[in-house]
Amino acid sequence: MKIAIIGAGFSGCNLYDNLKLQFEDITIFEKSRGVGGRLSTKYIDDKFIDHGTPFLIPITEDLKSFCSDLVKNKVIKNRYDEFLPINGMNKICKFLINEENLKTNTKIIEAKFIDNKWNLVDENNNNYTGFDKLFLTIPATQILEMNIDLEENIKNELEKINYDSVFSLILYSNANLKLNENLVYENSCVENIINNSKKYLYKDFSSYVIHSSRKFANEVNTKTKEEILEIFLNSFDEKTKEHLKTFNLIPHLWKFAFVKNSLDMSYYLNESKTLGICGDYFNFSNVEASLTSSELLGSVNF
Repeated sequence: MKIAIIGAGFSGCNLYDNLKLQFEDITIFEKSRGVGGRLSTKYIDDKFIDHGTPFLIPITEDLKSFCSDLVKNKVIKNRYDEFLPINGMNKICKFLINEENLKTNTKIIEAKFIDNKWNLVDENNNNYTGFDKLFLTIPATQILEMNIDLEENIKNELEKINYDSVFSLILYSNANLKLNENLVYENSCVENIINNSKKYLYKDFSSYVIHSSRKFANEVNTKTKEEILEIFLNSFDEKTKEHLKTFNLIPHLWKFAFVKNSLDMSYYLNESKTLGICGDYFNFSNVEASLTSSELLGSVNF
């Protein structure tokens, strides 16, 4: 059988890891340059900057067990109740898949079920045909934006899902600068600051990630990341603004960062088992939900 997965975030990659026990021919389509979703990592030369989820703090036994396996395989390391990346958070997703089966920079905009096969079309009008099963692991809003054959019942459920956004600002320097975090925290638009250099024990490289409040990001999430950067910098007093600009700055908008409301089901699978959907908007809304939803869908006997 020929399988397609749309989305190479944590849900999609973990689904792949589970489905490979049943299927050999699996292709993952990802619109971005690499895997990870909110477990993404920026590379500055040979340095790693995790600008989404900085580490994992498992609550459920399932995620604790998952993290323990990653520790054994030297993908992450344990520090107290936290599990930290060794070479970037995105290595978690890379560990779960065979990258030979990954198509990046490929945004699927159409999925039609014709003659018992799924035929996909990307934004550049390239066709990918003959898939027996299709699995969607992208945000609900992005599914609804596709031209896709969806049953009315699941379409209605997906329309109920709403998201909070988060704006992330990466700061880095080879000059080993120190960010005045107390000064930055005076701005109510700031939710938290991650000292990325401290996490990786970098001595000759400074890197921080500032995450905005959801309120700030929700108000600007229709603008470009460059426009948001200007608005964000202007929300600081002049002294702090100039301090931030001593670093190299990279803006990023997580438009679908947090699910506001989740569906009362673990995953979706149509009656013919030809279309499945999983993600963090099933049951509850965090990385634990992504793990549970993708593992349960991936363990179905197809």
